Amino acid sequence: MNSTYISRNHNGGTMEITIKTAHPDTISCAALLLLIPPATAKSDLQIFNLAGKSKHLPAINKLHRLGDFHDNADEIVWFHPEEAPAQRVLLAGLGRREGEVEKLKDGPHLQRVIANAVAAARKLGVQEICVPLGGALTDQFGPGEAARLLAEAALLANYQFVKYKSKAGPRDQPLQRLTIAVENSRQQTEATAGVEHGRVFATWTCCARDLQNMPSNDLTPELFAQIAQMKAAEAGISCRVFDENMIRELRMGALLAVAQGSNNPPRFVVLENHQPDSADTIVLIGKGVTFDSGGLSIKSSEAMEEMKFDMSGAATALSATCCLAQLRTPLHLVCLLPLVENMPSGQALRPGDIVRASNGKTIEVADTDAEGRLILADALAYASRFAPAAVIDLATLTGSVFYALGEAAAGLFSNDSDLSDNIKQAAQTSGERVWELPLFPEFTKNLASEIADLRNISAKKVGAGASHGAAFLAAFVNGYKWAHLDIAAVAVPQETSPLCPTKGTGWGVRLLTRFCQDWVSNKQ
Repeated sequence: MNSTYISRNHNGGTMEITIKTAHPDTISCAALLLLIPPATAKSDLQIFNLAGKSKHLPAINKLHRLGDFHDNADEIVWFHPEEAPAQRVLLAGLGRREGEVEKLKDGPHLQRVIANAVAAARKLGVQEICVPLGGALTDQFGPGEAARLLAEAALLANYQFVKYKSKAGPRDQPLQRLTIAVENSRQQTEATAGVEHGRVFATWTCCARDLQNMPSNDLTPELFAQIAQMKAAEAGISCRVFDENMIRELRMGALLAVAQGSNNPPRFVVLENHQPDSADTIVLIGKGVTFDSGGLSIKSSEAMEEMKFDMSGAATALSATCCLAQLRTPLHLVCLLPLVENMPSGQALRPGDIVRASNGKTIEVADTDAEGRLILADALAYASRFAPAAVIDLATLTGSVFYALGEAAAGLFSNDSDLSDNIKQAAQTSGERVWELPLFPEFTKNLASEIADLRNISAKKVGAGASHGAAFLAAFVNGYKWAHLDIAAVAVPQETSPLCPTKGTGWGVRLLTRFCQDWVSNKQ
């Protein structure tokens, strides 16, 4: 009996995932994907994801001996087999360079290989791939985890954003079908559960990508809040939206100050999910600046082009919360989304203005382009009313984190070593990397103001912009464990990748989901 899923992304595309018990050599398909680990000096190549022999091995080893296939990581080779149900065989190398053999046990490495294969298939217009699930692959990961990794990677690599195109081009054609071939009914049962988890992870990551890629003339704070309500209903969680008057009643003066230059009014969204048997409260906060012109401290036109992505933290926090709710993670989850547009006008916030946050602290605004920390200040203060076990905020906060880490990792800041260690572990498992940066006392000292409680940027030109931004946020953390993720570089990388073929990456959904799942496991 086959198990079949229809996975729809939020742009209307679909992928049918079928799990069937069959030997891959007997399956009729457009392309059969075989993962090839490095050969030793004295042995022929083997197939990583297939137990026993395959009729394709002689042809594979011939390609290897001729030098047409070197089993390197990222290497993709096609051949057309004779007298086989599969029209094509796609060989994907798992890597032979130093250190890559150890990565065969690394889920993120495997997902990058799968994504490369999907990208190669899409480039050729192939709409169907069959992947065997067996051999060393299931020995190392287990059938369920292996199936999750495969399905999740394929769905993420298959993502497209064509909502605003009047006609899809040839490069916009996604993969239509993924077949996972298992060896027996036990594997099929485990693989079915794994595919479902991978589908949920990928679906909500793609939801975050959809939000990121929407243009700011559509995705205003008001529409973002409406979408949050729809997604909350889909995931079965509560959602409350505060309009401008309600935000004023909450005395969120920092958030309102950023919003006052725009004709699009702000919103503050609170999502909450309380699963049965949930003990701890985790609060996720996402920066939601739907467009950031810099305000009166205006950006250059070149720097402004991608500022629709300044709501990436909110997209991730919303999607991760819905993902965890759909997986029924036994936590009391709270998601806070401060949503504004930062625009110049006669009513806009001015450099030198002093604003008061909801916790009573006054802020000298030296730079209106350091606005994200202002709206997060009010959200961090609001978070304390939930008595959280931990709070994590995500924000495209500073350009300086790019100069510190490039696009290799997000900047991690925390006031608790156990919390930061748990985030690092989740980052390693999910493949969404972080690197911890310091919160030295000097950074807080540099934010001192002569006329207010603190400035929103350093009074000295001493660099470390990412750390100064985090130090500002720390001033609004009231006694709870807290971590800040500066995702400015990883949310919108300069170059796309097979695992994320568009600008908006949805970075952090899988990390936060894994973190919360690990939190529950560690408590049991």
